[in-house]
Amino acid sequence: MTKLITIDPTEVRQHSVLKSREIPINAYVSDPQAEAKKYGRDNLVRIYRDMVYLREFETMLDRIKKEGVYEGIEYNHKGPAHLSIGQESAAVGQAYNLSPDDFIFGSHRSHGEILAKSLSAIEKLSEAELTRIMETYMDGAALRVVEKFSPATVKDLAIYFTLYGTLAEIFGRATGFNKGMGGSMHAFFPPFGVMPNNAIVGGSGDIAVGSALFKRVNRRPGIVIANIGDASMGCGPVWEGMMFAAMDQYRTLWPEDVGGSPPMLFNFMNNFYGMGGQPKGETMGFEVLARVGLGVNPEGMHAERVDGYNPLAVADAIERKRKILEAGQGPVLLDTVTYRFSGHSPSDASSYRDKTEVDLWRQQDAIINYRQYLLDNEHADAEQLDSMTVEVVDRLIKVVGAAVSLELSPRVNTTADTIGEMMFSNQFKDSMADGTPEVLLPKEESRLKVTQEKFRFGLDNGKPLPKLKTLTYAEALFEAMMHRFYEDPTMVAYGEENRDWGGAFSVYRGLTECLPYHRLFNSPISEGAIVGTAVGYALSGGRVVAELMYCDFMGR
Repeated sequence: MTKLITIDPTEVRQHSVLKSREIPINAYVSDPQAEAKKYGRDNLVRIYRDMVYLREFETMLDRIKKEGVYEGIEYNHKGPAHLSIGQESAAVGQAYNLSPDDFIFGSHRSHGEILAKSLSAIEKLSEAELTRIMETYMDGAALRVVEKFSPATVKDLAIYFTLYGTLAEIFGRATGFNKGMGGSMHAFFPPFGVMPNNAIVGGSGDIAVGSALFKRVNRRPGIVIANIGDASMGCGPVWEGMMFAAMDQYRTLWPEDVGGSPPMLFNFMNNFYGMGGQPKGETMGFEVLARVGLGVNPEGMHAERVDGYNPLAVADAIERKRKILEAGQGPVLLDTVTYRFSGHSPSDASSYRDKTEVDLWRQQDAIINYRQYLLDNEHADAEQLDSMTVEVVDRLIKVVGAAVSLELSPRVNTTADTIGEMMFSNQFKDSMADGTPEVLLPKEESRLKVTQEKFRFGLDNGKPLPKLKTLTYAEALFEAMMHRFYEDPTMVAYGEENRDWGGAFSVYRGLTECLPYHRLFNSPISEGAIVGTAVGYALSGGRVVAELMYCDFMGR
């Protein structure tokens, strides 16, 4: 209970000085011998291969948008394509140390993150598990298309499956990963830990926190990453999400066996631009984005700036930060330095930046530099790397050909209720997971003893019953939630003054005595984050009640 946390005036009025921790800036130092021992030649080369996949995939999209053709295949793509050409090493380095149990949430510029995470998952999953996923996801619609390519191995088939499912989704085809309804900016593939991207700048900043909350409350493995841009630091959902992820109560009031703070990592893909505005030096005041962590909690969110142009530096950062998150000591903030050669979108003429700046970054192209690293340290020869690039292009030619074919990849049926079919299951589920709900009292010893004695109707033989003896709307809501809390172990309720106070209208009165802190708790007065985290919690498989005092507060 919060009354156990005494606010002592003698302590808070005492003269002192607040000191902050130092923030590492590009601390990783490459050691080729140690890296060879740690990763092994095959994995070091695979990192290069994955970066090439990302670069060629988006180069293909860029050509189709600008020229209407890729390697002789003509197509008029009228949808969006926000590219991250130049940022490949940041995505691949991050994905290297992620498992399928780890979730990533993205932005409008996340094609590369989808592919990187999926390629990493393919490497880690068994052939049997990959086969099961491909056969059962959307009844095998994407699998039936790519099986025609007759790849040599199951993992090769899974790569085709990923490339095709993603591209078909971008092109709005019914065989895409989300039946073409997610498109370029909202695509996702949960079996590989790729959760929905979000076209709203900073939109993943609170949704991802809800997913991390689900993992912590339900003791599920894995960490959660919100991949958002540096310009999103000016967005409310990001700030509210950070406040929610950093609440003291995870470590001061929640049961120790829950594990501490949600395993939440805010990763800012810092390419130094929003659309055209430049956060560094123009639209923001932090100078170094990682500095923001110092204002969130005493640990400074374990903030760090990482060289995103070195995939091994990013992989190292994820490996180190994972330990912090798994120990319940999060949240974590990473300021991952990168750069997009491409414009905000294919129609962007880059009038807001000088060509000299773009050329400076192209001279340090992460793919070219990493290729040279492999050659210098004899992990591969030029012929091997060149043939790898040829293979990537050949595979993409097949995938593009299939994705533009109306016979293999029909367009979404816009006359059907496709959205409704995907959003509403029209099913009832008593519990979202197996297990015994964690409670503090038998249900029979709760406030139900009082409410169950009340009349369910307002009249008796046509005469009004005393109001104190009839069930109120608030009490009816209480009974419904009480029942479900004792049936569904995933169910949580949080928001404005739920615990102790009992909610602004006493709906939760009596639940404080029945439920442990992690199932019923107060949140910051952040209506956006209350709703956003609830979305993330539900997306991850849980049942949640989000409490706002008034719905009007959503408008502020």
